[in-house]
Amino acid sequence: MTAATVRGRDVEGFSAAHAGTTAAGPRRGGRVSRGHVVMALAGIVGVVLSFAVLREREGETAVLVAAHEIRAGETITASDFETARVTLTPGVLATVARADDRRRLVGRIAGITIGNGELVATRTLRRRAAPHGLRAMSIPIDPSHAVGGRLAAGDRVDVLFAGQEAVSIIVADAPVLAVDARGRGGIGESASPFTVTIAVTATQSQSVAAAVADGEISLARTTGAASASGTEPETLDRVADGEVRAR
Repeated sequence: MTAATVRGRDVEGFSAAHAGTTAAGPRRGGRVSRGHVVMALAGIVGVVLSFAVLREREGETAVLVAAHEIRAGETITASDFETARVTLTPGVLATVARADDRRRLVGRIAGITIGNGELVATRTLRRRAAPHGLRAMSIPIDPSHAVGGRLAAGDRVDVLFAGQEAVSIIVADAPVLAVDARGRGGIGESASPFTVTIAVTATQSQSVAAAVADGEISLARTTGAASASGTEPETLDRVADGEVRAR
């Protein structure tokens, strides 16, 4: 009985000890320390803050605004702009200058006055009419009087005027800025208007306007040729008599 009791106690003791061990084991393995909780909370806070920053900047675009008042007619410089981040509808955003447009807009001309801090609309910044301070002037002309219409921007041309008594080169070696050469219409229809835009001085623009009004002008393509500047007019009598010699 005693032995059985002892053995029973041994068994109970062993069972209790074993039960304590198995119960304690999982508690130690599944316990979360205070440090782990702090780290987890810090990570969650970081994610929330990052998401908030991203949401704040969602849809923002870097655009150009006037750093000061830009008056109409002024030439644009890089210092005329500042960068601002704004949220705009796609339709409005398509009309304003972006931050990466700064370099290509330098040298353009302000078409209107832009107030300090105002958004810069790209349509208000105009390209120069022509290089070197010249003017752009369009000449409506029949292609048969303009090298058969085989002209392009970058070519050079002489503008010739045939008056009642003489033929003159009224503009020599003018740069061609643009050519508007529309295709012909249907069968039997005449050619559509052909227009050549050239760079001229103020005085030359007056001469060209007078020649266009009289309707007796021709264009000679001079790209790569020696300049005819200073060439004297030739009288129609001399031309008719065959007295004009190539120079």
